[in-house]
Amino acid sequence: MIGALAAAGCSSADGSSAGDAGVLRFAAVPAEQNIDPTAEYKDVIALIEKNTGRKVEFVRSTDYNAVIEGMVSGKIDLAEFGPLSYVLAKSNGAKITPIASMVEKGGKPTYQSYGIVPANSSISDINGFKGAKVCFVDPGSTSGYLFPSQGLIGAGIDPKTGVSPVMAGGHDNSVLSVASGKCEAGFAENAMVDHILVDKGKLKAGQVKIVWKSAPIPMSPVAMRDELPADVKAKLTQTFTKDANKDRLVQLGICKDTNACAVTADSSIWGFQQVTDATFDPVRQVCTTTHNEQCSKA
Repeated sequence: MIGALAAAGCSSADGSSAGDAGVLRFAAVPAEQNIDPTAEYKDVIALIEKNTGRKVEFVRSTDYNAVIEGMVSGKIDLAEFGPLSYVLAKSNGAKITPIASMVEKGGKPTYQSYGIVPANSSISDINGFKGAKVCFVDPGSTSGYLFPSQGLIGAGIDPKTGVSPVMAGGHDNSVLSVASGKCEAGFAENAMVDHILVDKGKLKAGQVKIVWKSAPIPMSPVAMRDELPADVKAKLTQTFTKDANKDRLVQLGICKDTNACAVTADSSIWGFQQVTDATFDPVRQVCTTTHNEQCSKA
């Protein structure tokens, strides 16, 4: 996957991005496979450009590993990770600092993984996943693989050999594969099941049945490359901790009203709140309990 990112250039000795020092290369792990991420992030991209004075180049990534490797190699300056993909990037040598995690307005900075089955399935809990064709999202996905693995192990099911695993590539694909019967069961982030696909008309309410929920998971963070110039890092920190919320985007004239604003692919997300590396220790703990080999430094 590094090859796909090579065109984005390499980091330079002066701490700027590869190529044009006036460019920030921004990527995001693909929560959905069937969307144009540039459109989903246009308001945040406009905000970053306004606050930093730099042009933002959105680097499209086909899977989680591309974003992880892009940060490890210094070919991406700024990324929205899943919690696990952030941990994996750090453990594999990425010199990055988390700035903030997404949050719903007035909500908790956590989300959940859902285990789902078709509405007419006889499976009533995660124990019924044994031997089934199960859709996961991606090996680097927190709610689409890591926490589901913990849930399966807790039910005495090996996530690799106790089910027939399918990597769907996106949370949307996992849910829709279950809804269509391509997978007998599957896992995805709660928002994808609760409203994202329903709001987009891709899933009917009640088309899938939730039979398992994970413990709370720290929300997805945005992290920046440590070798960026100090003034750019300061501006990015302000961008995400002060300005990257729907109310402020309206005040700044980037979008006309809060209904028209988007800070990430999930329309229910209001903005971001500041985090530290320690925020993601619960993810590391699940890595340890599941013996997930990806969590170890490569």
